[in-house]
Amino acid sequence: MVKRSSSSAELIEQLHSKRVKVSDSAFPSSENFLKITSGKQLQQLLIFNQDLRHSFNDIQSFKSFLDAIIAEDDSKAKLLILKEYFETQRSFGGDENSETFLNDLIKTWSFASQSNKENLLSAVPAVLALLLRVISNSLELSTFGIKLGRNILHKDQHELIKRGLSANKNKEYMISPILRLLRELSMLDGGALANSVYKARNATFQALTRNLTLRYTGNGIEDLRRPSVRTNTVRFVLQLVKHLSTDLKRDFLSQRDIFSTLIRDLLDDPPFLVRDILETFQAFVLKDTLLPRDAKTKLLNSKFLINIASLYRYDKLDEKNDSTTLSISESAHEFLMLACLSPDSGVLMKQSGLYPRGLAVNLINENVTHINNNSFNFGLESIRWINNYSEKVPVRNIILSEFIHSLRPWSSIRQTQLITSILKAAPELIADYFSSKNNFLFDPKLTASWVGYSNLIYNTISLSLPSFFGFDDNYANLPPPLPILMDHILPRKFSQKLIVKCLGYSSNKLIVFFTMRNMCMSFRKLKAALQMFREAFRSSSAVIWTQYASIVIEKFSKQIPAINHVVGAYRRLDPSNICQREVSTKLISLYYEILPHIALETNSGVSSIIADTLFNIDKMELRSQDGVLHALELENIFRIAGFSPGMRWFSSGNGLSMSPFLAMLRLFALAPRGILLPRLKSVLISIIHESQILQTSSSNAELDFLIMNIRTTMDQYEISDVFKYLDSCISRCATTPTKYIFMLEELISETKRESYDTSLSLLSMAMLEQWPFHIKVADISTIKKTSIFISRYLASFINLKKDKKIVKALSKKFITACADKPEAQDIIKCYKNVVIDVSTLKYESPITSRSPKCIISSPKVVQKANRAIFEISGLCDLSENNNALVKWRNKDIEDIVEDGHLKNLILLLSSKYDNIRREALINITKVSHLLKESKFEERDQIWLLLQELHESVKDTIDQKPLASIFSYFAYYAVDVLKDPSHFLYPKINQFLSQKPVWQLDQIPLMHRIMDEAPSIDTVIYSEREWLLNLFFDGLSSEVDLEIFRKRMIFERILSCYNFGFGQGLQNKILNLLARACSIKGGFSTLVTRFSLVTWLEVHIALSSSTALQDLHQGLLKLCTQKRVKVWSKGTITS
Repeated sequence: MVKRSSSSAELIEQLHSKRVKVSDSAFPSSENFLKITSGKQLQQLLIFNQDLRHSFNDIQSFKSFLDAIIAEDDSKAKLLILKEYFETQRSFGGDENSETFLNDLIKTWSFASQSNKENLLSAVPAVLALLLRVISNSLELSTFGIKLGRNILHKDQHELIKRGLSANKNKEYMISPILRLLRELSMLDGGALANSVYKARNATFQALTRNLTLRYTGNGIEDLRRPSVRTNTVRFVLQLVKHLSTDLKRDFLSQRDIFSTLIRDLLDDPPFLVRDILETFQAFVLKDTLLPRDAKTKLLNSKFLINIASLYRYDKLDEKNDSTTLSISESAHEFLMLACLSPDSGVLMKQSGLYPRGLAVNLINENVTHINNNSFNFGLESIRWINNYSEKVPVRNIILSEFIHSLRPWSSIRQTQLITSILKAAPELIADYFSSKNNFLFDPKLTASWVGYSNLIYNTISLSLPSFFGFDDNYANLPPPLPILMDHILPRKFSQKLIVKCLGYSSNKLIVFFTMRNMCMSFRKLKAALQMFREAFRSSSAVIWTQYASIVIEKFSKQIPAINHVVGAYRRLDPSNICQREVSTKLISLYYEILPHIALETNSGVSSIIADTLFNIDKMELRSQDGVLHALELENIFRIAGFSPGMRWFSSGNGLSMSPFLAMLRLFALAPRGILLPRLKSVLISIIHESQILQTSSSNAELDFLIMNIRTTMDQYEISDVFKYLDSCISRCATTPTKYIFMLEELISETKRESYDTSLSLLSMAMLEQWPFHIKVADISTIKKTSIFISRYLASFINLKKDKKIVKALSKKFITACADKPEAQDIIKCYKNVVIDVSTLKYESPITSRSPKCIISSPKVVQKANRAIFEISGLCDLSENNNALVKWRNKDIEDIVEDGHLKNLILLLSSKYDNIRREALINITKVSHLLKESKFEERDQIWLLLQELHESVKDTIDQKPLASIFSYFAYYAVDVLKDPSHFLYPKINQFLSQKPVWQLDQIPLMHRIMDEAPSIDTVIYSEREWLLNLFFDGLSSEVDLEIFRKRMIFERILSCYNFGFGQGLQNKILNLLARACSIKGGFSTLVTRFSLVTWLEVHIALSSSTALQDLHQGLLKLCTQKRVKVWSKGTITS
């Protein structure tokens, strides 16, 4: 053995003389630690010594030295000492072998284990961890750290690591230092040794699962500077997750026992640890693009996600309570949103929307061809699974399915957001989620649970249906299963019984509000689905998709309550409940818009709501704080009125201060500028298009100018008297447009224009006509206000690029009419100087902004067929159908009535052959006797009809045929009388009870239908349609034409064309005019007596209807008739 030098001996003696004697279990105080000043001194201090007490003190002195390096900002001198020591250790070892680097510390550690000295056994790994921490902060020392790490991880030290990790759970002072050491090893030099740590997992993972359960057991909050065993273990695991290579990390993440224990009971962990867990997994697992998807899936199972979701309830005090740091709950929400919604995270799997897993929905080509083959037509009944999946829905996203069922949407808004986002990303889960929620919506009570679930339903319904219902890049040949689609539109737990119960809840209106809000969104979802069905109709299975759409509407109609429940809930609302009233009216309007058959099947009382609103509309303050909601409520009510065919838009009777039409204009003018009210605008455009009081052939700009004129005038003055004048003009223009057509024609002729000009509207003519009368009754203040309004109205024509010559002529007429009012004249004369800010106007194309589709299915009219009608001489010869005389004889009386044999007999009374007419009357008498003696339920009323018909024609049937209008009236009346629920049943019976004999020069029921209100408001359209069908079928000869002329039928229908008639009825009127022109003398009568050509030219200018143009072109072909040429003086030519 080499003898020590005298200097070395002196140094050792000096060191030993300065040591303080302590017991084995005692820790020296910081004052007694040896101050280290050189690397040589440090080398001598850490030499292996079998004196355990001295070794412990040396280790503590070294620890104090390292603590000082970490604590001080300027520690360069101490780092140089440490580097000097490392250099001496390398030279002392004699080679570059890492296994011998700092071997004295390793020997001390091993000796402490053999001697079972726990204080030293704990101190050595603690100082090694601290040393590695110091090395990690110095780039110059990194190579020494790698050498030390490899020495520590050598297999000879595995038993030391195992012993420390597997110590009794109450010996935290032995376990934690080892965990800190392993953590420092894993993160050293950017994780250079992390793979080595993992490969030595037989030692490094010893008792790892158990150690994850050793939480802090003291009082208060765990101190970050004195972490528990669990905290140290978690930190070690997280460093491995950060720094392991991709292959080893993949294997590590498959250790379910470790990660399930790590993530369990996160609510008991301190905030700093929870935040570390979330941030590490988010950055180094979820966002790791190199990590395969299946490796992420092994970690992110449903239990893992459920444990993360438990952090929504985290309530421990967070030391980082600044505004820039997310709370634990927010961090967990951010993590779950990324984990569940990102396709790369491993949880969200590709799915096919509304088509369940394993369902084959595309037919082979042969079957697709057969679907459109009339000889072999599949229906929905052939699809065996179309009504399946009402209880269990197979899904691909099993992890997400299990996870969302564990969430409690009523407990926090974030959980609702998370569920909604997951359902949006994976639509297949919607039906699965709601089908499994047996107690999803219980009896309505205003609790957090009920409100939370209701809000979740709203958010779910508001989600858009996936493109093509989730099937690839086009619609499948077959639609998705019905139960799945219905859960997307309105979840099945939201049943009709429950909805009715919620709507009837009177103690708290919020329940009613939430229910109606959900239903509104459900209606919109149904509308979107129907639009997708129409797109799918173009596929090879159009027949199946059409049937499917009908069944969806039927099922939805059965799930929602009748409209009278909604109306009743609306009536129970106080006027102060503005939000609830707006939602209620919106829901009612959606009934009419999307499901008219539900809205019209009962007398819902909507008409009274409209009437009450119109009566109280002046009391609503639209420019107050609640003006926006009031405006939206009124918009919805006017929208409802727009769907009612019996709405009298231009009538101001029954105590109303103004007509409904003018009330809408006023609402538009008073509404806040930021509120667009597009649905109200569509109703206005629809009415204007039908009444044609304004010019709308090119755009709706004239309506915009009129609204802005009203708004500007109301901002300056109180204009109630001006409203009365304007209301009178609009009403007269709508009810008698023919008069103003002639006035406009006269004005144009005075300007000597060669061609007819369409620049001015009929409303301007009505305003001109009523202007003198207004001057006579109004005071000077009102006259000035009205003059300003007229001046701005004329100025709008200039902005609309109207014919300046015609506008000037019109202004002169206004000025002349107020000759004795110079103030009014001066105002009107200055109309050219009025400045209108057109930048605020947004013109809408009439093609895209026309009225909504009529809620009643109008008969389709093929417009170009009007041309061919001029070539038809009238109805087919009825004598050709004389086989009806014998067909009825072997039939039961019920079959005679139901199968139409009786109706065919009635039509034969108009045959041109007298023998057929007589035989038909005899047969009708026989049927009448059979009917009287039968047990047919409606025999009495039909018998009365036949008796009156017999009495009316028996004296004239031999001389002339019965006019077709009367035979067809009886023909149609049979269908009415055999159905007591028919809308005309009361009026037909009332007619039959008046006189026993009909007057054969007066058309039955004409005035009752056209002038009197129906018993139910919603059937006025149907009544008019019935009457127009009667007119059309009953007009077949000159006799019928003469009856029409005497009874002024043509005047009535021409004036009604613009008022209260929808597009379908307008087309019927045009067909009727075309039929009249095809009868001898009909064309000349209509042209000379009723100015039909001029009437058509005006309406063509005011509208873009091709049916009007076709009829006009057909008439021009007949203009060679001598009478028309003479009457028009050659101005009407072919």
